Amino acid sequence: MHIYSDRRAYSEAVKAVAIVILIVGIGGCRSRADDRIARAHELGRNPTEPNKNRVEKLMEDDDRDVRATALVVMGGMDPPRAKRMAAAALSDRDGLVRAAAVSILSDAPAPEMIRTLVALATDDPVWQVRARAVDAVAPLGREAVGEVFSRALSDPVRHVRRAALRACAERSFSCPVDRLSALVVEDSDWENRVEAARALGASSDPNAYAGLDAAARDPNEFVRATAAGARRALERAAIPRPPAPPPPAPPPTRPAGEKPKAGV
Repeated sequence: MHIYSDRRAYSEAVKAVAIVILIVGIGGCRSRADDRIARAHELGRNPTEPNKNRVEKLMEDDDRDVRATALVVMGGMDPPRAKRMAAAALSDRDGLVRAAAVSILSDAPAPEMIRTLVALATDDPVWQVRARAVDAVAPLGREAVGEVFSRALSDPVRHVRRAALRACAERSFSCPVDRLSALVVEDSDWENRVEAARALGASSDPNAYAGLDAAARDPNEFVRATAAGARRALERAAIPRPPAPPPPAPPPTRPAGEKPKAGV
């Protein structure tokens, strides 16, 4: 009995020690990563060629935050070199590093990079990358972005939809009003419904009134207020409301005294 108890106590002690070692190890790894991040920022304050080389070397680091920091720091040291690093980082195994790379590459991208950003905006498995890519392609015009916004407005992640909606409010050329009208009443996130109302108000499309009229009854006060302001914006811009649909035709009537036919 004592032998069994001793063995069990020993086993539990081993487990406890292992947990402590794991926790300390994780904390130590995080601490070392933080030290490397701080070192990267220190190098960035003195942009000599050797220091640029040291920062670029950090792209081989095992910690994703260190790699993302290296991109950001190089952006302040040497923007062209940062773009070259970011282009390579688009294949990084971690989505947050790819998202940092997209932000750097969004400044005046070359035609080939535009195609890459458009693909990332719709196809990357990590939502942060898709959201950053939507932001990156928003200024590029209808021909460049294609169906990016139509697809982003149906993204399963609310943050990606919001990035698209915010861009729609500024660049309504790429946003389908029927989809905006659906989102302004159906999106589960009230901030997204606010952005959808803003986008409808910037659309200059008479069909936007229907969605804004519905949003005026939203349970959230910010959505209601934004919808009211968006309707006023359409009215100030002299955007006419679509004509009301004609009333349904009345059913045919029988002449007085006529009996209904059998079976009718």
